[in-house]
Amino acid sequence: MIIIDKQRAWEVLQHISDQYSIRILRATLHRPLDAITLSNQLGIPIAVCYRRIRELEKLGLLSKEGRKLTSKGKWISLYKANIKNAEVKMVEGKIIIKITFRWGKEEELEVE
Repeated sequence: MIIIDKQRAWEVLQHISDQYSIRILRATLHRPLDAITLSNQLGIPIAVCYRRIRELEKLGLLSKEGRKLTSKGKWISLYKANIKNAEVKMVEGKIIIKITFRWGKEEELEVE
């Protein structure tokens, strides 16, 4: 079943084609990481990293997977990708995004 939610479809399309979002999702596919580690390892400015994390969380493509204590005694959140696969295709002139989540659920969005 294809979901027609113009706003969500465009936002998902933007993020699965954004270099920073893709790098964050790829890095957190198999293990949760914190924003500082992501920023350092991926060369993403920390402010951009936090912004992308918030946006990906809002879309349900990334979620918090616990916390860890830093060496300075501060708790920081760990994030893990919810998205396992994403496919963008054109069918009869319509752009369709198919997302498979790591727990098996699939979602299809039509971009208008």
